[in-house]
Amino acid sequence: MGIAERKQREKEERIRHIQNCAAVVFYQKGFADTTMEEIAGRAELSKATLYLYYRSKDDLFYSIIEPALNKLGKRLIKIASNRDEPADETIRKIIDATYRLYEKDPEAYHVLSRYNAAEFADILPKNRLDHLKDIMRSNLRQMEETIRKGIEQGLFIKSDPKLLSIILWNCYMGVIQYQENRMEPGKSDYRKSTLDAAVELILRGMRKR
Repeated sequence: MGIAERKQREKEERIRHIQNCAAVVFYQKGFADTTMEEIAGRAELSKATLYLYYRSKDDLFYSIIEPALNKLGKRLIKIASNRDEPADETIRKIIDATYRLYEKDPEAYHVLSRYNAAEFADILPKNRLDHLKDIMRSNLRQMEETIRKGIEQGLFIKSDPKLLSIILWNCYMGVIQYQENRMEPGKSDYRKSTLDAAVELILRGMRKR
């Protein structure tokens, strides 16, 4: 590995370290109560060094959530585009893909889980806020369209697809938060198994008899 490649790798590792540390502080204290000094302290860097990588707190905040949310959005669009697949299987894949994001990037997920529309409006410039809203609306829409597909396929009862998609997403977030709060070091991890069971229960209620 050459000098340039090594320096680039070190830069990327430091950026990831800063983002991980910042995500922990943002999740614990919220955006408004978090300071760049606290993030620098957790990352064991000087505040001046932190500003070499990020111009502001909202710039750092956005760098954590946008890539993860954008990657998930593209994945869900691809999953939901299969119009021939049974809708219940598509729903399982959507939930599974979202859980994989949570597994791979829990810091970004935790920051996103604290999303508050009013607070985000004060945090981010309008163009960035609108971009995030578009992705989140798209994610909701993929589930909504999948439920509508299931109704058209004769798998699901006639109902409000948007309402059911909101219920499914709220179920997902609720299960993750509840099981996280109950986790103990060295004990069994019931996050995925509980989530799968909850989705199956909802699907059972959605199916035509």
